[in-house]
Amino acid sequence: MKRLIISILTMMMLMPMMAQSARDFIRLGNVAYRNGQYDQAETLYLKSVEKDPSFEGYYNLGNTYVMQQKDSTAFENYKKADSVGTNDPMRKAKNFHNMGNIWYAQGLAASHQQGGNAAGAFQNAVNFYKSSLRCNPEDNETRYNLAMAQYQLKKNQDQNGGGGNNDKNQDQQQDKDKQKQNQQDQQKKEEQQKQDEQKQDQQQQQPEKKKDEMSDQAAEQLLNSAQQDEKGVQRKINQQQNNRRRNLEKDW
Repeated sequence: MKRLIISILTMMMLMPMMAQSARDFIRLGNVAYRNGQYDQAETLYLKSVEKDPSFEGYYNLGNTYVMQQKDSTAFENYKKADSVGTNDPMRKAKNFHNMGNIWYAQGLAASHQQGGNAAGAFQNAVNFYKSSLRCNPEDNETRYNLAMAQYQLKKNQDQNGGGGNNDKNQDQQQDKDKQKQNQQDQQKKEEQQKQDEQKQDQQQQQPEKKKDEMSDQAAEQLLNSAQQDEKGVQRKINQQQNNRRRNLEKDW
C-alpha cells in the first residue's frame, strides 16, 4: 500500500506544475507528510504558499519543520499562519498550541544551560497556551501543558531570585556600570573644581602680596616723612630755644 501511495505521488509530481493549484500542492504535501517524507512535503507546501498564501499551507509547513527539528523556522511559519488567519477557532487553537510547545521545549533546553533565559521562554509558552484555550477552552491537553509551563516558570523564577531573567540581570549590571561611570565623572568634576579653586586662590593671593608690598613702601614713606617732620620740629624747637637765649641775653 505504501509503495502504491509513493508511486501515485511520484506520478502527480511529474504533472505540469502550472496545472496544479495551491490546494493540489497541499494534498500532495499531506501524502508525503503521512509517509514521513518531510523534506518532500516541505517542498510541496512551499509551492502551495507561493501560489496562494494560506493558513493551512503555513501551518502544515510549520508541522513539517517541527518533524525536521527546525523549531525556529517552524515557529516563523506558525506566525505566518496566524497572520493570514482563519475563521476556524479549532485550527487557531492548534496553531497557538504548537507555538506554545516550541517555547516550552526552548525553556527546558535553556534551564540546562548556563545563563539561559528559561523563565522568558516558559512565559512565552504560557501566553500561547492561554491564547489557544481562548479559541478552544475544552482542550485538556493544552490546559495540562499550560499548568506545566506555569509550574516551570515559577520554578525558574524561584531558583533565580524571583526573576530568572538573564535580560533583567544584564539591565542590573548596566545600571551598576552606569552608576559607577557617573561616580567617576562626578569625582573628575570635583577634582577639576578643586583645581580651579586653587588657581583662583593663587590669582587672588598675588595681588594681595603686591598690595602688601605697596603697604610696606607706604609705611616706609610715612616713616621717612615722620622722621623729616621730626627733624623739622626739632629744628624749630632749637631755633626757638636759641631765640629765647638771645632774648634772655638781650634782656639781661
